[in-house]
Amino acid sequence: MSKIDFLIAPQTREFVKLCRRYFEYLDNLPDKKISDFWQTQLRLLPEIYYGVYRLPQVEARYSSDVEKYVTEREYNRIFINLVSFIGSLDKFNDFNDLSHPGTIKVTNASISEMLADIYQELKDFVLLYETGTLENMNDSIGECFETFGQYWGVKLLTVTRIIHVNLFQQRYAEAKKASRMEDEMDDDDFDSEMEDDLEHDDHDLEHDEHEHEDIFEDELD
Repeated sequence: MSKIDFLIAPQTREFVKLCRRYFEYLDNLPDKKISDFWQTQLRLLPEIYYGVYRLPQVEARYSSDVEKYVTEREYNRIFINLVSFIGSLDKFNDFNDLSHPGTIKVTNASISEMLADIYQELKDFVLLYETGTLENMNDSIGECFETFGQYWGVKLLTVTRIIHVNLFQQRYAEAKKASRMEDEMDDDDFDSEMEDDLEHDDHDLEHDEHEHEDIFEDELD
């Protein structure tokens, strides 16, 4: 197998498409609903994580300083859009200390920041790979795998865990609200039935009283 065949293996092309799908999704974030957003993240992020491990192993790189495409302005746009979109659920306590693996350190973290970091890594990878030269395709894969192992792979796992909690807390709250509304509707139906029964009883009582009055008058006659 030639070098270029190695770099355009099916699993690599599939991963490139997946990464493009992900960063284009974040580019069009204002059109999304928050519930759809959580579900999409839980579907795509694990696929991305697994996809990295299916990439071909790059033995050597042509350049140690690969080109970057995502500008600071673009990064900030994605980050600000995410913060605005996610709202109060954005902040959480993180227990991963990336500078000292294996240690536990509580820090304030942001879903938006982690997703923006992942966005930047994936878009830089795709745009460099899609230049089509052997050198850039090779180095894009090497850079992606290296930075994944160093920090953004852990961020992906962390943010997936937090999104999982947020999604199912939201679903639990919605189910609890629906159950409460159903109980209130049942109570209203019960009250309505009680009122109908009381009205019916009053009508029967009045009817009986009239019958008794008629019988009493007949006896007097």
